[in-house]
Amino acid sequence: MKSKLLILLSIILLSSLTLRAQDEDTTFVILPDSSNFITASMIVASPGEAIYSQLGHAALRMECPRYQLDFCFSFEEEPGAKGILKFFFGKTDAHMMAVPTEQFLEVFKKEGRQVKQYTLNLTLHEKQMLWQLLDQDYLDANMRHFNFLQNNCSSVSLLSVENAIFDETIDFNGWPEQYKMNNGAFSRFYTRNSPWLQFICNTFFGIASDASWEPEQRTSPELMPSVLKRAVIVDANGNKRPMVINEKELLPLTKEYKASPVTPLWVFGTLLLLTILVTFAQYKWKLKWLPRVLDMVFMAFVTLVGLMLIYTSYVSGLFGKQWNWYLIPFNPLPLIIWLLWRKRKGFFKIYLFYVIVLVLFILSTPLSQQLDLPHQLITAALTVRCLYHYLMGKREQESIKMKLKNKKIKKHG
Repeated sequence: MKSKLLILLSIILLSSLTLRAQDEDTTFVILPDSSNFITASMIVASPGEAIYSQLGHAALRMECPRYQLDFCFSFEEEPGAKGILKFFFGKTDAHMMAVPTEQFLEVFKKEGRQVKQYTLNLTLHEKQMLWQLLDQDYLDANMRHFNFLQNNCSSVSLLSVENAIFDETIDFNGWPEQYKMNNGAFSRFYTRNSPWLQFICNTFFGIASDASWEPEQRTSPELMPSVLKRAVIVDANGNKRPMVINEKELLPLTKEYKASPVTPLWVFGTLLLLTILVTFAQYKWKLKWLPRVLDMVFMAFVTLVGLMLIYTSYVSGLFGKQWNWYLIPFNPLPLIIWLLWRKRKGFFKIYLFYVIVLVLFILSTPLSQQLDLPHQLITAALTVRCLYHYLMGKREQESIKMKLKNKKIKKHG
């Protein structure tokens, strides 16, 4: 409640900025750069340990020392396991939060994360408008659909600054090289230090991986400093000034988080090797229970992932309602076919069809930025099991034919 009252006070104060400056002319002089009245800064934090913070964080800091106002406006979604689950179901709403800066920084200090501040070179009017827009966004609790690639803390913060500039424009003066990549390559770049997050992204992106959204939409905390330092603000007369006038470290890095050595590549590579060994043992020593468990796990995994992909691709539209290439190897159809036709003669031939589909899918890896090696290792493991079932089914059919033939020979002999 106290926070809201302070924010409301800031609106009133900033709205009457000109009148107050005139009334207090003898006691308070606004400097030409207005740094002693309002300061607008971009705050950038280093990556954290939680999966939702592994890309870092960006926010806007608004200060008015004259009236002792200092808030960080941060685009926040629901944290924790519940928030992650809601994200996959496309239900993660987020909105701008106003947090006293001291309280905001305390969270990052406890986690040992570095926080840097980049002071924005805005006019007094632009800073006033930015603060009012942020205040209104916070008080209205306007919900946005959170999408960490397209609609995230960095993009919302940067677009907020752009929206506050009416008579001037921001020339980003050539975006960093990474922004020339399509969405898939760009995502792989900035999740390179978080293999599991990268795996999750590649699973759900679909054909959006091969598209290229606007640079402002997919700005990441890591690249934000480079973007800001390159940018210049252009006024109506064509005069230019740098967008950032000062860089300052608010908190030092005291704890660097490292990715787990147990990567998707390691896990699914091991899975493929295990599948090959189990299949060989089944063929060589007639092993039964372990291959059966493995097949059940595969069937459950393919079905559950397939259902989730269908939901996120066509119902929730997590990254847009679009085709997802992983619906080819992962979908509920194999389970349905198995339940309906497994007892029919010649059912084993369906395995050959699925083997051909899976092999072609693996060979198509270079065709889309969504497709990656960890997923194809899972596909390869599925291929091994399907190929085994086809060969054993064919062998069993040939054995039955041979027995029938021998039976006829004996009967007529």
